[in-house]
Amino acid sequence: MKGSELRQLLTSLVSYGKVTTTEAKAKALKSEIDRLISRSKDLSLVTRRKALSLFTQKSAALKFLEQVVPQFSQRVGGYVRITKLSYRRGDHAPMARIEFVEEIKEKVKPVKAAKTGGAVAKSRSVKKVANLPAGKAGKGTKSAKKAK
Repeated sequence: MKGSELRQLLTSLVSYGKVTTTEAKAKALKSEIDRLISRSKDLSLVTRRKALSLFTQKSAALKFLEQVVPQFSQRVGGYVRITKLSYRRGDHAPMARIEFVEEIKEKVKPVKAAKTGGAVAKSRSVKKVANLPAGKAGKGTKSAKKAK
């Protein structure tokens, strides 16, 4: 499989958690992602740079390093599963879905506490539509209907 196509599939798998593709591409992607996760467990500068070079999007690389690798740190292997699907309609190619064994947990961002006290919001002045001249009133208002 070509390098750029593998990089795109790798980015999609990390971004979305699952990818539907042909069986051959899924097998190639499985070996690549297993190797990458196993080597990235120490999170050294070399592995971070390797991950950033392999992914096509920086956000996917950061998600991989900050969420995927720590989640699979206790697992020895078998990070993804391949599920065989039916054949593709156009060319009858065998299809498969590749997905992570565990659902990737999103990082929870801490919620900032609301400020107590402080200034009270100013109330907005509301224009009365009835006091406007007939030509200035909106289409759906009572004064516009009276003007007709």
